[in-house]
Amino acid sequence: MLTHIDYLENHHELIPLVAEWQHQLFGYLSPQLTMEERLLRVQRTAIRHALPLTLVALTAEGSLQGAASLVPGTITHQHLTPWVSSVFVVPAFRNQGIASALTQRLASEASRFGFSRMYLFTPRNESLYARLGWQTIDSLQLQQVHAKVMALTIDRTPGSLEHN
Repeated sequence: MLTHIDYLENHHELIPLVAEWQHQLFGYLSPQLTMEERLLRVQRTAIRHALPLTLVALTAEGSLQGAASLVPGTITHQHLTPWVSSVFVVPAFRNQGIASALTQRLASEASRFGFSRMYLFTPRNESLYARLGWQTIDSLQLQQVHAKVMALTIDRTPGSLEHN
């Protein structure tokens, strides 16, 4: 099934669903956030001209397959920017390269904003990101969850990254 990656800005109707999924999947990292606060955060990422921004992966019919965000900071390592955040893929669409495609598109977006490096932390997908060229630079403990901090150097050669 073909996947189209687009800006959340073009799909405002998906904001509540993206917020709900982020709250369910990543709420343990910021347990003080209410669902309403999460919704407001996601609404602020429905842009393309500045950070934070969110991308969505869609089927040809427009069904949401996944989403990922590029944000200026995170709850750890405030001196590093930007961060890949809240990457998720609907279970029925996993193992089809969608998370990889979203992450690669975020690299293109980071390059567009002038960044040559981006970061993420992951509690369980270190091997996925390593296959995509990410390097582990640190380990951390978040809410009783062990995670790896990873960095990706972005190839800024003209034509090396494509985006819509």
